[in-house]
Amino acid sequence: ASKAVSQVVDYINLHYHESLSLDELADLVYVSKYHLSHEFNRQVGTSVYRYIQKKRLLIARQLLGQGKRPNEVYSMCGFSDYAGFYRAFRAEYEISPREYAQSIRPRGEENNEFI
Repeated sequence: ASKAVSQVVDYINLHYHESLSLDELADLVYVSKYHLSHEFNRQVGTSVYRYIQKKRLLIARQLLGQGKRPNEVYSMCGFSDYAGFYRAFRAEYEISPREYAQSIRPRGEENNEFI
């Protein structure tokens, strides 16, 4: 893997919760966005945008698994609004964030909030 691509992957993995653009990432490693886009696709097997999206959704799943609420999770993962997060989550996992959170919650915990 080229140094530029591995630097961008490392940067995305640390800054997934921030607003990220191809222009900014290319500037970060001193290459054109076209070169970065092509090399990233060639080496990682997906687009920069798709990689960021998948990373954010994986983190969202982990946070939901830890009991965080979907309406908290989206902003922690770098999504600018809940609707965009909801659509991306549903497209990736074929289940809504809330349904996912409920499906992995241990049985018996559902009623604890009323105790």
